[in-house]
Amino acid sequence: MRRSNMPTGKLRLLAGCATASLVLGTALGSAAQAQDNDVIVVQGFRSSLAQALDVKRDSNGVVDAIVAEDIAAFPDLNLAESIQRIPGISINRVAGEGRQITVRGLGADFTRVRINGMEALSTTGGSDASGGSNRGRGFDFNTFASDLFNQIRVTKTTSASMEEGSLGATVDLRTARPFDYGEGLTAAFSGQLGYNSLSEETSPRMAGLMSWVNPDETFGANLSIAFSDRTIIEEGFSTVRWQDGNFRSVNGATCPAGPDCASIDTNSRVYHPRIPRYGRLTNEQERLGITGGLQFRPSESTTVSLDALYSSFDATRTENFLEVFFRSQEGQIDVNTVTLDTGLNIMDSGTFDISANANGTHPIRSEGRYDELSTEFTQLTLNVDHDFSDRLRGNFLAGTVTSDFNNPVQTTILFDAVGDVTGYSYDFRDNINTPAIDFGSLDVTDPSQFAFTEVRDRPQSVSNSFDTFSASLEFDANETWTLSGGLNFKQYDFESREARRESTNGSIVCALPGVSCPAGATGLPITSGLFTTLTGFGNDLGMPVGNDTAWIVPNVQAAATAAGIYNIPGTVRSGNQRAVSEEDLGAFFQADFNAQLGDIPVRGDVGIRYVETTTSATGLVSGTEVTVERSYEDTLPSLNLTFEMSEDFLVRFGVAKVMARPSLGNLTPGGSLDSFNGPPFRYNAGNPGLDPYRATTYDASFEWYFDNEALFAVSLFYKDVSSFFTSSQSVEVAYSQSGLPANLPPASSPLFNLIQAGGDPLVEISQVSNGGSASVQGFEVAYQQPFTFLPEPFHNFGFQGNYTYVDSDEIIGFSPNAYNATLYYENERFSARISSAYRDAYVTRRASSSTGRDERGVDSSFNLDFASSYMVNDMIDLTFEAINLTDEFEQQIYDVGSLPNVYHHTGTEFLFGIRATF
Repeated sequence: MRRSNMPTGKLRLLAGCATASLVLGTALGSAAQAQDNDVIVVQGFRSSLAQALDVKRDSNGVVDAIVAEDIAAFPDLNLAESIQRIPGISINRVAGEGRQITVRGLGADFTRVRINGMEALSTTGGSDASGGSNRGRGFDFNTFASDLFNQIRVTKTTSASMEEGSLGATVDLRTARPFDYGEGLTAAFSGQLGYNSLSEETSPRMAGLMSWVNPDETFGANLSIAFSDRTIIEEGFSTVRWQDGNFRSVNGATCPAGPDCASIDTNSRVYHPRIPRYGRLTNEQERLGITGGLQFRPSESTTVSLDALYSSFDATRTENFLEVFFRSQEGQIDVNTVTLDTGLNIMDSGTFDISANANGTHPIRSEGRYDELSTEFTQLTLNVDHDFSDRLRGNFLAGTVTSDFNNPVQTTILFDAVGDVTGYSYDFRDNINTPAIDFGSLDVTDPSQFAFTEVRDRPQSVSNSFDTFSASLEFDANETWTLSGGLNFKQYDFESREARRESTNGSIVCALPGVSCPAGATGLPITSGLFTTLTGFGNDLGMPVGNDTAWIVPNVQAAATAAGIYNIPGTVRSGNQRAVSEEDLGAFFQADFNAQLGDIPVRGDVGIRYVETTTSATGLVSGTEVTVERSYEDTLPSLNLTFEMSEDFLVRFGVAKVMARPSLGNLTPGGSLDSFNGPPFRYNAGNPGLDPYRATTYDASFEWYFDNEALFAVSLFYKDVSSFFTSSQSVEVAYSQSGLPANLPPASSPLFNLIQAGGDPLVEISQVSNGGSASVQGFEVAYQQPFTFLPEPFHNFGFQGNYTYVDSDEIIGFSPNAYNATLYYENERFSARISSAYRDAYVTRRASSSTGRDERGVDSSFNLDFASSYMVNDMIDLTFEAINLTDEFEQQIYDVGSLPNVYHHTGTEFLFGIRATF
């Protein structure tokens, strides 16, 4: 896969502007410092980096952290973009924002997220190209504002005391608590007004915190709120993949007899875009987060903490595309001229005549889609710490969390050209990502040349919930050994629902109940209330002059009402009508030690965790709900060692057995049972009997704290994963062993009769199964240092950066190379940072054939952000941020030749703001 072509001219201009801001800030700060003649103290962003180093240095395992100033002051739109600054972590983006993370080559499904000590899962939706609704175990971080949390901690190794469930890492998010701020009243507020260069819309962001602790510091309460209202326009070109096909004619000769047909038919493996289209997606997002805390200290030995978190993420998305459905409709298309790119093996340009098919639908379409999406997240956690004596301590945690994603409206409207179209053309020769497209004889702004032909609606929802109870004791056996143990119980419930108002091939509008089309019409005429005109398309897109920048688009709500689609009962989508319930009961024993090996201090932990998992999976088999239960056990030992080779040089080693539970989509027993043809009768389904992913992990880290607030570290990792892959496999078993109920087959079927007669016929089960092993290996390099050794004013600069290399022959979804880098300047009044994040191209779906033509992935990306603040006085800071300075494009690619699948951009976001503390 190729790398992005970075717009270097624009990059240099914007980077130059950011550098100028740094230099100007240096001058202003130095002048202020000279005027005030004060001593520089470590504070703000630099102080937070130092605190994060303390967290890393004091841990037994490999840990990285971000503390409050980082999160509040990094130029980040949400949590995912804050977390990407940590070594080994990369993110994917949806609508210009980070959504999920990959840690050391393993995707979101293999990473656990805990909020205030308990596991949680928040999910949302997206466009089809960006993954749609999240029905997996991966955490969608874009549902939260980073302002809600004061610490992010990523633990890449494991200890027995940590709950199981991760192959990659455990991410701990912590909200603020009253006792964090001490006695009295503490208040803080920030407000920002954003402006996006593409949408040309302004967007407010606000956050506030208030905390109070009584004079005795025995009781405290706090409340924080974060709100943002953002409009994002996403524009670009897409193809919905590439394919080959048999056209009606080529160069005037009817196929297949024509002499030129074979050069581009299905046997040639010469590809054309399935649905070449330019489009605009308009996202309206409101994000609200509220956290609250109560802390009570009835005695010096007891602290009770109650944490609450509420978050809502509400969005609407409107998608508009002007497109040609080459897909499966080549038989209606005449190829008049064509050129081939023999290197990419594609039809890179051509002119075409296109006609409607037998039912009146036309391959040239204006497609509109409207989604309403919401995620509501609620968590309540009770944490009690009690010292029974100077040597014995205990902790109790109880919590509940729910995340409900709802997509009640997902409506698509199609306007089809009504007559034959001559002279349509596309041309990729000048730019593979932004081809020239001409719609020939069709006026795409004239509604009389289109008809309203199809409508569909796909309401859906996903719910996740956790209930957790845990208790542990910790005992200082002596100065060297601390023993701990505990029990925990976790109930996890997942449920997915989807209905569809459509037929297999789409609902033809004229056939819908209550719709009356004119005699002989191929669809409803497009009257004034059913459409609007999209204008001004293509700003900063780089598409050729002459492409259409305006076309008619459906008024989705009006068209859906006219068709009466919402009055039609939905048909259950069986593949997404499923549920999983898991009960996890675990226990651990761990010994932490702090000893000497000769002259070398050694600390660490050794322990073992035992967990029993009981799973109940429900799905639809031939329309009937089926539930299958199973259980499995895991014993997970772990060891972490830290050698203090000198005061400033640490060497860490870790080894552990870990596990992650199977993907939710594979656990469903849902599928189809053929009870009429057999024995053996055939059952195609998921596999609720899947074993978890299990791995042995090895880690080594070499950390040199060579100066105050400075670090150079190299970390090595290797993960030996067993049963990683799932593959389709068939096995014959007796019906009684299939897990299916005896009353499932219809009474008219031979299978039903055999069972009723006391037989136990054979069933051939085809389902996913645990597959072969896999491995992931790589290393991380991190460097952090304030440049206090430089002469004034350069001594106020500093740097934080990291590089990660990952390799695997079996696993996909990771970037082999990734880095983050931040250059910062900070004095008493002025602070500025310019931050970059890069990741290589990565594969999201392997090719299904030896030709590799249907491999899918995401191209490399480079994001550049800037943030600055100026302290007016001890209470007020003025801020300016610029996010995605280079307007980096999202590039999804297809085929070993890296053909464009999606090439979209969202513009640069500028934010002006104020922060106040009291």
